[in-house]
Amino acid sequence: MSEPTPPAPHSLIADPALAAASGALREALRGAGDALDADGLRRALGAIAKNLLLRAFAGAGADHGAIWLADAEGEHLVPLFGCGERAGDFLDGRFRLPLGEGMLSMVFATGQPICENEVHAQPGHSAELDRRLGVRTEAMLAVPLHFAGRLRGVVSCVHLAPAEAGPARARSFTGADLSALELAAAAVARLLDLALVESLLGWAD
Repeated sequence: MSEPTPPAPHSLIADPALAAASGALREALRGAGDALDADGLRRALGAIAKNLLLRAFAGAGADHGAIWLADAEGEHLVPLFGCGERAGDFLDGRFRLPLGEGMLSMVFATGQPICENEVHAQPGHSAELDRRLGVRTEAMLAVPLHFAGRLRGVVSCVHLAPAEAGPARARSFTGADLSALELAAAAVARLLDLALVESLLGWAD
């Protein structure tokens, strides 16, 4: 007896009426992203996106992780969501990283991810947040965050040491950690786009 023929994979066919409106929807999505402020991003993230990020941070063994969003003026990166023992000290809305300073700004400017395991030795590192928290950033992963048609922020995580700590064998991130964070950021971007589209269409709860 012959084996049954497996069903053909489902193929979605574009609806002409919806396809005709795709350009307008893309523009509306871009506009919604441009208008998104800190509170709006936190609401749009949702539990699934937050869980994806937290799992990626934990999988890399990071001490802290965060999403940084470029402000409307294009002058600063602002941390809006994150985790870690001192997260509350930099997610309170008072810290803003000037674009043009630090390695996160470099990722935002170039759109290229980084895996740097000697951050404290890099002349491009901005130590302002380290000073505020009383820590030393030893290693960093940072990846660009594209959603709503543009590069809009950065997702990062770090290994830290106390500021007064002496030389020690630093923990390192790996290429696999970077790939996992890139994958999480891409999934979060899709979820953000979906949340914004649902809001534009009046589907949001």
